[in-house]
Amino acid sequence: MKTNKRLEFIYWFSFYNTDSPSVRYRAKYPLDYFKKYKGVESYLVIPGYSPKLILFFLKSYFSALFFRRRNSLIIVQRVSSNFIYANLLKLLVLVRSKNSVYDLDDADYLESDPKTIYYFAGHCEKISAGSKLIESHLKKYNQHIFHTTSPVMDLSLSKKNKNSIFTVGWIGGFGGDQKKSMIEFVFPALKKLTFNFNLKILGVYDLSDKKFILQYFEENKNIKIELPMVIDWNDERGIQNRILDFDIGIATLTNDELQLSKSGIKAKQYLNNGIPVLSSNLPENNSVIVDGFNGYYCSDEIDYFNKLNQFYAMSNEDYLIFSVNARNSINSFNHSNYYSDFEKIFSSKLDNF
Repeated sequence: MKTNKRLEFIYWFSFYNTDSPSVRYRAKYPLDYFKKYKGVESYLVIPGYSPKLILFFLKSYFSALFFRRRNSLIIVQRVSSNFIYANLLKLLVLVRSKNSVYDLDDADYLESDPKTIYYFAGHCEKISAGSKLIESHLKKYNQHIFHTTSPVMDLSLSKKNKNSIFTVGWIGGFGGDQKKSMIEFVFPALKKLTFNFNLKILGVYDLSDKKFILQYFEENKNIKIELPMVIDWNDERGIQNRILDFDIGIATLTNDELQLSKSGIKAKQYLNNGIPVLSSNLPENNSVIVDGFNGYYCSDEIDYFNKLNQFYAMSNEDYLIFSVNARNSINSFNHSNYYSDFEKIFSSKLDNF
């Protein structure tokens, strides 16, 4: 059954602040878009201990609990703790379960006690899952689940030409499995390249990691390495301008459940700016990468080595075909598409209501 009511308001209770990509890309930027282009107002609640954050939480919480806006969604994003914030939200979705949504775009249940996650999955009316694997995992707790692919902000910034000095780029938090996959698959391939190129890695936070990377490529005089350690992640235009400096974007994932559950935001960031991607052939990357069209799948060091050489030798005209294809890929993960996902979540009327 469907309802003709239009989504008018969203109460979004995030799990962290905008330093988290999940909060920026699945909450803050989309909610700004929803307000500007769709007329949907919202409260984006950031947990914290400052008086300002506490007062805004109380305002939003009691509005949702006692004076809920008409035609509204209540969204709890990735909350997994058992502290007061989580417990108050548990009460909220228990009392106001209709059109309540638990949003999850990372397999947090693999890294921490999943009790709270499964509570929200079971007590919210619906689930918004950032990947197919998360959707599959949570279906045993709630059958009313929607796959909402993480969007990126379209600032109309797109690659114009291949750089005079070929540039390989990577963006993210350099740690964990992402660090492991770079060291295992990509770094050995880069080390074997004989042409001059730039290597830009955005997201190295640890001085020991910076030292390791510089020492790893110490003998490779053909590689100019840039490892900026101070980045304003909330300056989206600045981030996208940095990505525009890349000729190729690297999006590696390891073949384990935690990595397979990710929403592929890294690959989407590259594509959004017209940067072809060399990617692991794993979901969610292969939901946006088309092999030989906007990038290539690479399963090992040899694949990365061969494809990097291919793009280096490629003419500007042939490169721009890949770049245009990359840029045109955004239609499947832009804010308009994301809004349609939440319209479907809101308008999907369940039998028990």
